[in-house]
Amino acid sequence: MEITEQDYSSLVDAQISVDVLLGSTDIDIRKFLSLGEGDIVSLDKLAGGGGDIYVNSRIIGTGDIIVIEEKLAVRIQDAMDADNVVGYFFNEQII
Repeated sequence: MEITEQDYSSLVDAQISVDVLLGSTDIDIRKFLSLGEGDIVSLDKLAGGGGDIYVNSRIIGTGDIIVIEEKLAVRIQDAMDADNVVGYFFNEQII
């Protein structure tokens, strides 16, 4: 599918959800239910490994987790090119 300027223009005001996944793990329900304040759940990523960036539940890149003014942020390291992202929105009829 060829992406036109009109396609881009129709997207600029659309709201999207951006999530950054730091890691994951599998545990059984018994262990999950026993978790309490102060307990630690180990994730499958190494420290400093960054996070996977998702837009509307689809991975579009990776980035480094940083702190800016006491808030977490992500510095983009690798991302899907704009044509592929726009194509995804149109193909999945997200907008």
